Amino acid sequence: MKKLSTLLVSFVVFGVCVYLSAFTNRETVKDETPISSILQVYYSDLSQLTSQAKELHQSAEQLEANNQETETIRKKFRASKKAFKKVEYLAEHLDGQYVKDYINGAPLPSLERNSPSLSVLEPEGLQRLEEVVYEDDLYANKATLTDLTGKFVKSTEILESYQKKYLVTDRHIFEAARMQVLRIVTLGITGFDSPVLASSLEDAAISMQSTYDAVKNYFPLMKNREERYDLQLTEVFENAINYLKENRDFDTFDRAEFIKEYANPIFSLLLDAHLAFGIETWYEAERLDIKHSLNYYAKNIFDEELINPFYFTQVIEPKFTPEVLNLGKTLFFDPALSKTNERACASCHQPSIGFTDGLPKSIATGFEGTVERNSPTLLNAVYADRFFYDLRSEVLELQLDHVITSHKEFSTNYLDLFDKLKKSDEYVVMFKKAFPEYENEPIKKSSIAFSLAAYVKSLASFNSPFDKYIRGEVADIDPAVKNGFNLFMGKAACGTCHFAPVFNGSVPPFYKEIESEVLGVPKEKEMTTYEIDPDLGRYFGVNKEKADFYKHSFKTVTVRNAAITAPYMHNGVYETLEEVVDFYNKGGGEGLGMDIPNQTLPFDSLSLSQSEQKDIVAFMQALTDTTGLTSIPKILPKFPERMGINGRKIGGEY
Repeated sequence: MKKLSTLLVSFVVFGVCVYLSAFTNRETVKDETPISSILQVYYSDLSQLTSQAKELHQSAEQLEANNQETETIRKKFRASKKAFKKVEYLAEHLDGQYVKDYINGAPLPSLERNSPSLSVLEPEGLQRLEEVVYEDDLYANKATLTDLTGKFVKSTEILESYQKKYLVTDRHIFEAARMQVLRIVTLGITGFDSPVLASSLEDAAISMQSTYDAVKNYFPLMKNREERYDLQLTEVFENAINYLKENRDFDTFDRAEFIKEYANPIFSLLLDAHLAFGIETWYEAERLDIKHSLNYYAKNIFDEELINPFYFTQVIEPKFTPEVLNLGKTLFFDPALSKTNERACASCHQPSIGFTDGLPKSIATGFEGTVERNSPTLLNAVYADRFFYDLRSEVLELQLDHVITSHKEFSTNYLDLFDKLKKSDEYVVMFKKAFPEYENEPIKKSSIAFSLAAYVKSLASFNSPFDKYIRGEVADIDPAVKNGFNLFMGKAACGTCHFAPVFNGSVPPFYKEIESEVLGVPKEKEMTTYEIDPDLGRYFGVNKEKADFYKHSFKTVTVRNAAITAPYMHNGVYETLEEVVDFYNKGGGEGLGMDIPNQTLPFDSLSLSQSEQKDIVAFMQALTDTTGLTSIPKILPKFPERMGINGRKIGGEY
């Protein structure tokens, strides 16, 4: 009985500690809760970041023509970068968009969000500063340098001010810690935010240490629990940090080992500790109708359920029923959706070749030429916030509009399509079963689009041989595949645009925004003098984005299943993965000798050997997974015989 009383008191004390810490901010009395200790250090580190920014700006202003201050400025820059890495885990979690825009975003121009006019945001922050600070003649860029450092000072001051206003709870710390591990894997060790200096491994060690230091504040509370997460987290965090410190060569760093042995275990253990403490997650803390792009309960960075597909579509989870999915699949393979009854979605997206059609550009209706671009895979296509190569559709369901009405594709309209489908008693029954809430009018634009989107959503491919290896489900994999992954995520810089684990342009750690890139893809594979393909891409496709830096910019599609989705690029110019890797290795269009003013791909050679290029191809081949995704309907719904279309081909004629 005495033991029971003691245990009860311990649980009460523990619960009070957790409760108090969850509602503690900087104004609270010093109660020595984990959150108060964390914030005391965090606010000090924020102030240090501002101080380092001011010192950097002061050094920039004092720069003379003899460039004697160059080394001092570079040291001050590194000090600023290190100071940011200490606060990155929580600053990003609390103010991610601000950090991206003004503190540590990609050094590329962008457009102001939700602006009624074309308003360009010039890049600023640490990544842009790194480009300037490491120029050979720094004095020649003094005006730019002083402008950028001055803006950086103001940005850090604003960040510090606003971060201190937030009510930070225990859940924020655990969520921020897990997101930082994901950030380190997908953006840190790839070199994404160190475009010139390649200091990403040192930076990753700093941010991992800072994250660990925050989590350690919970260890005293963990010691009294049956599951000693304090011991487990101590071991794996310290091993990860030591691994980063001991393996500093960017080109030879074993990213596969780091992820398997350190990052994934930390990611999993932090979730276990979070839930064991009874601390709320974002699901309990926010409105029930909010869609989250990540599944917080995923225990592995390469978990097939890490990214929430329902975030990117209007399909809601309760409506993802067998009836809706069956209807969507049937519609996908039925050429009755087209005016001629000969063309289906599956015409250009054939399951046997990764839901592509194997052509440089898809055949147009009536065999009258081709459509404008190559047909991309639909496998994992749902994991993006915008669709088509030019990003012109912001909703998956609305993508259908372009196909239905295009004279080169289905060449029809919704009213005619509704009238046609209603003539099929079998289709009417299928629609009513899938959408009983629509009562007597189930066949409408929303139900068609919803069903097709549900089918596309079902085409999730995350169980390739490489996935099973990196998740620890199998012990070994071909050394060429492992080396190819390490090159892809490191020296070859593929992973800085094709982000893990989807390996498309959706930016981690929340994957809410997909990128496009200017690669300088040539008009033809072999030319005496190379010319860029005339397709203007995003510049032409989206009226509100007609900025010069989007000319020839195209969506960064996934390389998963690339082994079966040839040919490649928006114009299908390359027939093999070897040709694609060679193009990147040469430096894209600029490397081929073209003048591409806004090329986002590094234009100098990657200096990859033939063996290294083969290994990268081997890695992409190991991302193939179509298991359970390629079945097609055995029959299609019947229409009245007088219509003469019951003999139509499943999947279309072409």
